[in-house]
Amino acid sequence: MSEDGARFVVELTKARGICGAESRRKDSKKTVAEKEMVLCDFSQFCVTEGIDSIERLTPAKVQGFLAPICDARGPGVANRYLKNLKTAWTWGSEMFDGFPLIRPPFRKGHRYTVNEAERYIPPDEDVVKVMEQAKGQDLVMLLTFYYTGARAGEVFRLAWSDVDLDGGRIRLADNKGGGGKKRSRWLQMHHELTKALDWWKKARPCTVEHVFFQIQCDEKKGEPFTHRSHYMPTVCKRLGIKPFGFHALRHKSAAITFVSQGLNAAQTLMGHYRATTTDRYVTSAGLYMNQDGILEALGSNEIGQAVSGLMEKAMPLEDSTPEAFCNTEHVTQRLQ
Repeated sequence: MSEDGARFVVELTKARGICGAESRRKDSKKTVAEKEMVLCDFSQFCVTEGIDSIERLTPAKVQGFLAPICDARGPGVANRYLKNLKTAWTWGSEMFDGFPLIRPPFRKGHRYTVNEAERYIPPDEDVVKVMEQAKGQDLVMLLTFYYTGARAGEVFRLAWSDVDLDGGRIRLADNKGGGGKKRSRWLQMHHELTKALDWWKKARPCTVEHVFFQIQCDEKKGEPFTHRSHYMPTVCKRLGIKPFGFHALRHKSAAITFVSQGLNAAQTLMGHYRATTTDRYVTSAGLYMNQDGILEALGSNEIGQAVSGLMEKAMPLEDSTPEAFCNTEHVTQRLQ
């Protein structure tokens, strides 16, 4: 390997280490592991391909890295690799002095088509069963997911400064602002959620700033959750119902809001900047397939109400002869 190539590998290794440390400060264990895996695999690819400078990372090289991943592990995995590489590029351009000001080699055209399965939305009775068995913090957390439609990270990061009990508001924060930038939004709280959070604030065993925190583990008692990957599957298995997780509760809240109040209300609940993002959720959940609401809306409208009277006036409903609708002789002549 050339001297430039060796230096480039060293720089990649250093960047991976810094990026990994930064990720561990704010991301879940699953996200950290995924980022480290992507950067490790990409570093190895660069060594194998003899890429000894960042300027040699062409779109064709990126495609050569992603294509085998798509073939072996599927288009969804390849797209996640691409997303992580884009994030790493943005992070590197902001963190490293002298980062080359060249066009990023990671382009939208590299994304692969994924035939996503329909999103699972648990039935009402299963959600109720899960809530009925929950107690204390677990129940309050489930209510927070349901009434806010929040992502897991948004709920885990909640601090009491984000909860306005007097005003009945809650502030959710995420890193979806572009380039990993933080953004936040305030939502009005349902009175049941306000009551539940007020109770939990008074009943919690530790006076900490985090709303939800670990209780069972003495070593981490009082620390906020970074994930709870086993809680929902365990509960669903014990209840004998089809497994669903916290994100499915987000889908459930969005579905209820969409059916009742429409796309814009669902967009506000989910915190999407673009209605097209919400539309993808709605479509993949199969909510557009149910046309009962459309027919009911059209039928109950003033126009629809008038139609039945028009039909009775223009077309007799009792058994009648064809002459009630047309001149049979005239039609026969035209057909001949």
